[in-house]
Amino acid sequence: MELQRGIIEKKVITSKKRDLNAFHQMFPFNTNATKLKVDETFKENWTGEFASFARLISGYKGEYSVGTQTNDFEPLLNEMSIEPKDHDEFIALLNELVITGETKQQLQHPNMLLHLERVDLKNRTFKISDYLYDLCKDHTSLQNMFNPNEENDVLQNITKNFKPLPEKREKSLPTFDHKLPWLGELFTDDLLFLRNHPDFFIKYADLVTYYYTFFLLSQNIIKLSLLEQADYSKGNIEQLYFTLDWEPTVSSRRDAVRKGFKYLEEMAGKLFSTQLTLAQLSCNTRNLESETMMEFPTIKSIFDQLSSEEQGMWLEEVDAQSTSIIEKSKLQRPITKSETFSDSVKQLISVMTVSSPEAPQGRYGNAVTEIAKTRIVKQRGRNGNVFSLNQEMLTMFLIVIVRSSKMRLQDVYSELERRGVFLDRYSRIEFENTLEKMNLLIKMSDSGEAQYVKSIL
Repeated sequence: MELQRGIIEKKVITSKKRDLNAFHQMFPFNTNATKLKVDETFKENWTGEFASFARLISGYKGEYSVGTQTNDFEPLLNEMSIEPKDHDEFIALLNELVITGETKQQLQHPNMLLHLERVDLKNRTFKISDYLYDLCKDHTSLQNMFNPNEENDVLQNITKNFKPLPEKREKSLPTFDHKLPWLGELFTDDLLFLRNHPDFFIKYADLVTYYYTFFLLSQNIIKLSLLEQADYSKGNIEQLYFTLDWEPTVSSRRDAVRKGFKYLEEMAGKLFSTQLTLAQLSCNTRNLESETMMEFPTIKSIFDQLSSEEQGMWLEEVDAQSTSIIEKSKLQRPITKSETFSDSVKQLISVMTVSSPEAPQGRYGNAVTEIAKTRIVKQRGRNGNVFSLNQEMLTMFLIVIVRSSKMRLQDVYSELERRGVFLDRYSRIEFENTLEKMNLLIKMSDSGEAQYVKSIL
C-alpha cells in the first residue's frame, strides 16, 4: 500500500483548496452551512424536505411547484351542491389547500405528501432528501409507500385534480458514501410500520425522518472521530445520552452532560480536518478505482499486514504529506517522525486543522449540532445544551418501538438504544414515572424484568 500524493495534491488538497469531490460525499451539506439555513430547513421547511424524500423514493423529481395559477372551482362547487352563501368560504379553503398548502396540518393521507411543494433551491446547502433517498433507494418496500393510486377521499381527489403529480425522475441522483447503510433498514422498518396506521403516519413520519437524519449524521461523526478504533459493524451504536424535557435538574456529573451534546459538539469540531485526512489516506494503491473513501479501521488493517519496512515507508509518506501542507501554508510548525499508525494520522489531522480556515471548519461541524438544536436539545443553565426528548418525540419512539402489543420495559430501553437514545439511571426513573402517568406501565412486580409497556395504538 502506497500513498498517492500526486492524486492527493491534484484532487484533494493544494495550497489554496481543500476539496472532497474526489470521492462520494459522506455528509449532505458543505462548508456554507449556517444557523439560519439550518433553521430554514429543519424548522420552517422540514415538511417540504420530507415531501421531497417521498417523491424521490416514489420515482419522481424531488422538487415540485405548481407555480402561480388561477383555478376554476365552479364545476366542483356545482358537483358538491355547496350553498351559495358558503361559496366564498369554501373557495378560500380550496385556495389555501391547493395554492399555499405546504403544511403538515393540511395532510389527510400519506400520498398527499407527493403534492406538497418544495421549489428547487440553487446551491442548496442541505441535500437531506437526496441523502435519505440514497440510503433507502434499494428498499423496494418503500417505493409504494406513497402510492398515488390508492382509494382517495374527497380532499385527496381535490388535491389530485388541481395539483398534478410531479414529473418522473429520469436521471439518477448523486451517490453518497454511506458508511452505515444498515441504519437504513431500521429507518425503513419504522416508516413502514407507521404507514399501516395513516393517522399516526401523518403525525409522526416526518419526525421519524428528522430523527433518523440526526441519528445517521451523529453516528458517522463519532465513528470518524474514533479513527482506527471505530466499529462500523451492523448494530454497533455509539452512545449519546438524552434527558427528558421535564426533568427538574440535571447535574454536571450526569452522563447526559458528559456524553451527550457537548461530546458530539467536540467531535463535530474536528469533522472537517478528520474527513479531509481520511480522504488523503484513501488515495492509496489499494483504493485506486474506488469512488468512496476507506474507513480508518480498514486502512489500519491493511497497514498491520505490511512488513516492517513497508510500514516505515507508509509512515514516512504520511509525514511527508504533513510537511508538504505546512510548507505550502507557509506555517512554522515542526513535523515529528511518526512511530505508529495512530501517530501519523493524528499529526495529519492536526496539520489539517491549523492550515485550514477556521470559519469553514466551524460551519461544517456546526451543521449537525445546529440540526439537533432545532428539536432535541434543551438549555440546562450552567451545564449548557443537553440532548432532551419532549413529549412529542417520546410518544413517537413509544409508537414505533412498542408497536401493536405490550413490550418488556427492559426491551423498550434496548430498542431506544438501538435507535441511538441512551438514558442514564436518573432519566430512566423519570421515564418510568412518565409511563405511569400515561397509564402505559404494567407492573407485575418492582423488577424491571416483570414490567411491561403498553401500546399507544
